[in-house]
Amino acid sequence: MQGILERVAVIQARFVRFSRPSFSRSCFRRRTGSSRNSHARGLGLEIRVRTGRPRLRVLSWNEAVATGRGEPAPSAATIGVFDGLHLGHRALVSRVVAKAPALVPMAVTFKENPKRVTRPHRFSGSLFSLDQKLAALEDAGIEVCVLIDFSGNFSKLAGSEFVSTLGSFGVRSFVIGSDFKCGHRLSTDAVGFKAEAESFGAETEIVEPVTIEGEPVSSSRIRSAIADGRTDLALAMLGRPYTLDLRHVELGYDGSNAAVSLRGKGVVEPAPGTYEATVICRTGQRDVEAILRLDGTLRWPRAECAYGAESPFDAEPAFLAFGPKIA
Repeated sequence: MQGILERVAVIQARFVRFSRPSFSRSCFRRRTGSSRNSHARGLGLEIRVRTGRPRLRVLSWNEAVATGRGEPAPSAATIGVFDGLHLGHRALVSRVVAKAPALVPMAVTFKENPKRVTRPHRFSGSLFSLDQKLAALEDAGIEVCVLIDFSGNFSKLAGSEFVSTLGSFGVRSFVIGSDFKCGHRLSTDAVGFKAEAESFGAETEIVEPVTIEGEPVSSSRIRSAIADGRTDLALAMLGRPYTLDLRHVELGYDGSNAAVSLRGKGVVEPAPGTYEATVICRTGQRDVEAILRLDGTLRWPRAECAYGAESPFDAEPAFLAFGPKIA
């Protein structure tokens, strides 16, 4: 327990203020970055656009296959759901990014979690919206993201065919976790993947899990921690606060409070209780430290978020970053 608290203290000190997010669709066009640093605060990450760095290019699986019929640039890729982009995911991504500029850093991921399709009754919700995931991958240095729209047909793809198709995209180096599995019925493990990649001359680095308090960091473990009200443990594993994307969620009002129901929204719902939080408002309105109550519906004082707006009703919360549970 002491180790977790120490890690949380370090992360909280690093991210004492949350950067304001910018997720316009234009950021998905391939272009060079601005000469200025831009900061984004919704993910709890310090997001900088580095001079001359290409912006994230997002391709569907079919678009990537079509690109592979030409002469794609040699790339390095990591593969996964990347829900929350936690410390374990970042260990993979950082190794891929380190191979630039010789190889283009690529992430192969999913539009939505495959478990939502294959085991919907057991899936407790997502840690990230799609926009949050794409923005976090871009901030980590990924330049190309292949986005798979998981379906029953895709799930029948053999592991060997999946690997060889990735090779046709120009991938010459893979970085995967030791628990990686792919293909129909997840029949191809990390060792099998490496053997398939070697058949077309690609190298594969297999990375062991990152651990906290002796247990591997995983999205499932983070979901469980949040559901138990352990937002401090979730923060330690994510490397940032658990942050909800409220931009496409209907905001209601309960007296002097703003109110949002989380049920049926497909997100991980923290345990009922009282939490410290940061409400990240839209452009022109300040971010607000708040105490929120959760009992299936989130409630926090709405007027505090209206600084710079004409009235409290004009305040538009964009993200909600959870701090520790206090009651």
